[in-house]
Amino acid sequence: MSIQRLLKVGAVGLAVGLGALAGVGCLLAALFEVQGFGGPRDQGPRVSYLVELAVTFVAAVLIPVLLWRRVLGGGPGLIVAGLVAVAGVVVILGLSFAS
Repeated sequence: MSIQRLLKVGAVGLAVGLGALAGVGCLLAALFEVQGFGGPRDQGPRVSYLVELAVTFVAAVLIPVLLWRRVLGGGPGLIVAGLVAVAGVVVILGLSFAS
């Protein structure tokens, strides 16, 4: 394997790892928001903040996939990535409507 290929794989791996951390962070932040940690007292979850978390989750999933497809060619399908992104949005926004 050439050095250039190793650098590409490393960059994609870093993007996937950071995207996974950001996605998990968004899910945890949404859970904490719904449970009332860090928000104003005696108020429900802030819907605008949960929408921001949902958009960030979608970006955390789709950006590494698009980078993977662009740099390495191939990789996970956009449909699979879209389904994961939609599932995350449903979880984040579903938490707010369930409370």
